[in-house]
Amino acid sequence: MKKIAKIIVLLIAVVAMPVIAGLGIEALWNGIVTSICGFAAITFRQSVGLFLLGQLLSGGFLVMLFVLLGCVHSICHHDGDWHGHWHKMTEEERREFILSRTRHVGFRNRSRNDEDAVE
Repeated sequence: MKKIAKIIVLLIAVVAMPVIAGLGIEALWNGIVTSICGFAAITFRQSVGLFLLGQLLSGGFLVMLFVLLGCVHSICHHDGDWHGHWHKMTEEERREFILSRTRHVGFRNRSRNDEDAVE
């Protein structure tokens, strides 16, 4: 039940971010840009659209996606005890963990063998 509540709070935060940003963009645009540049005022929906467009063009959604997936993974699998999880591992478990990550991700030093890369 605790994990479900954390995931619901996380999803609400993801929904709340465009809403809060949209309110800010609308207020700033209508308060500053219309008086200085003479552009037309925008609605809340248009301001949320501007925020989402900016996120798409700048790659902000990728960052948010990685953060979201990392949070969900942490909530579901680690209960917030990363430090204790790592220190409870034996040296062999740590070595195997590092090797499995380098095989899947592909960030491996090809000039050395796997045992040297772990160290």
